[in-house]
Amino acid sequence: MSLTDSQIKRLKPTDTCTPSRPDKYSDGNNLRLWVRSTGSKVWVSDYQYETKRQSLTIGKYPAMSLADARQRNQQIKGLIAQGINPKHDKKRQQADIDGTKTFDALAQRWHDDRKAHIAPTTYSRDYSQYQRDIKPAIGYLNIEDITAPNILAIGKTVEARGATDMARRAIRQTGQIFKQAIREGLITHNPANDLTEALQPHKVKHHSRITSQQLPKLLKDIDAYGGDLLVKLGFWFMCYTFVRTQELRFMEWSEIDYKAKVWRIPANKMKMDRPHLVPLAPQVMAILERIKALGFSDQYVFFNISTRKPYSENAFITALWRMGYKGRMTGHGFRGLASTTLHEQEFMHEAIELQLAHEKENKISKAYNGAQHLPYRTDMMRQWANYIDDAYAGKIDNVIHGNFKQQAQKLS
Repeated sequence: MSLTDSQIKRLKPTDTCTPSRPDKYSDGNNLRLWVRSTGSKVWVSDYQYETKRQSLTIGKYPAMSLADARQRNQQIKGLIAQGINPKHDKKRQQADIDGTKTFDALAQRWHDDRKAHIAPTTYSRDYSQYQRDIKPAIGYLNIEDITAPNILAIGKTVEARGATDMARRAIRQTGQIFKQAIREGLITHNPANDLTEALQPHKVKHHSRITSQQLPKLLKDIDAYGGDLLVKLGFWFMCYTFVRTQELRFMEWSEIDYKAKVWRIPANKMKMDRPHLVPLAPQVMAILERIKALGFSDQYVFFNISTRKPYSENAFITALWRMGYKGRMTGHGFRGLASTTLHEQEFMHEAIELQLAHEKENKISKAYNGAQHLPYRTDMMRQWANYIDDAYAGKIDNVIHGNFKQQAQKLS
């Protein structure tokens, strides 16, 4: 049975505890806590190396927490898998007292430098992956000792979870950190170069979404949703604007141009790292006024007062599941639905692509800036918002074959 922090804090030497025979408590996975007769508590990892059973003291409690001990225990298993005796590695690490040449020290500097220059969501994604997949495997190693097989093993481990794109990101991130080491003059080569070629090809997973004929039912289900009000209003916002979920989640009041009725998203929040303009139809402005009146946050629009930060992506995914759309609709699905419908109704392709802020560019769309076709896009977004309202009212057949297409032709 695994140990807990509260249990560990209560442990005291038993009557049978002696200087040569400490009390031993198992946390599982060959990790044990020894309680000595003096009352001190130390973590010990038991392992087998070259057919011999060995023990390694890895730290004292509470200086080394339960979570840290478990992580170090996993690192020891990783060393053994690479044919390294953990006791020898411990001696090597002790020789590098200041730790400046460990991969973790370098990685922390790299992440700290990036934090002020990239979108918060990108930083959170990359740093979380580092903590989860990269640091446990090589963070404690001297950068000069890390080899290509060490790094490829990280990618293969992630790949085994079925996360092929994430496996590539892990190797690319490791490579970027090694580039930092080269720039600092700490090493002269990058062991992560060309390793992604050894991984399985990434298969693009298309986002599930409903058809335009199923839209009225979805809108009714959103309107009847009994969960968090801001999640419900967030869905309506996505219906009207078809922005990405992460753009919606981190929307700030300061980005709204009330006079022009435009949401000006800064470059550091966009996938393509360039500013984006979202014309706001009257229906969208009404949603914003309703949220503003709630007074939840002076910074973020979709602010979760329970967690004191913007809503998580999981909040929207879970809400769709509760409405019965698991495997049928995603937040990204609103974008696909809008793109397909607007193209079917013969709205201008370039305007649709600009409004979607697609990262794929051709020779024509490369020439456009964020404000290109803005008057057209403003009218298009108003027509789209009216289409959503008509779909909710059950007039979708008339809309698809009548007024909506006529409006598109007038704009063109």
